[in-house]
Amino acid sequence: MPLNQSAELIKFLLDCQALKFGDFTLKSGAKSPFFIDLGQVKTGRQLDVLGGFMAAAIRERYSDTTIVFGPAYKGIALAATAATAFWRLCGRDLGVLFDRKEAKAHGEGGSYIGNLPTPADRIVLIDDVLTSGQTKREAIASLQKTFGVTKVAILVVVDRRSKAGAASDDLEFSSLLNIQTLGAYLVETGDDRAALIKKWWETAQ
Repeated sequence: MPLNQSAELIKFLLDCQALKFGDFTLKSGAKSPFFIDLGQVKTGRQLDVLGGFMAAAIRERYSDTTIVFGPAYKGIALAATAATAFWRLCGRDLGVLFDRKEAKAHGEGGSYIGNLPTPADRIVLIDDVLTSGQTKREAIASLQKTFGVTKVAILVVVDRRSKAGAASDDLEFSSLLNIQTLGAYLVETGDDRAALIKKWWETAQ
């Protein structure tokens, strides 16, 4: 995404408080000068704006998509709003699929809900952040095993990996924003926090 478009996304995330700067301790115990919480995108208007960013990325990068898949839990709302925005932007109706953390044995049953794919479908898995590629790999493996699909791409809102984290993972995906672009935006806007982000990118494991 060009820096001017990334700037719009960054300002949006800051306005929603989905991107915060400070001294944070992550789930892993590591320290971070920023925190990403897409759960703060929590109103109809906010979801509509974020859906627009994702729909534009799908049109540009994955134009042959037929289904968007949102892994539970945060991915569910993201997939739904991306598909809605894609319909408005492109006039093409994408299927929406999501999963449960635990399969149901009653009612509609199973682990998946929505537009169940065929092997011919082209799926984009949509999620909030990429920290480790492991959960994304597991989700794709489950889709492949359950439905026989072969074409599954990954689109995340924020790739929050450090330089070392990115170097150690060969997962193929795309993101709306990564930490290098965030740092470049802070430099361009004269924000003193650019140095903290650059140091984290270079040194975090």
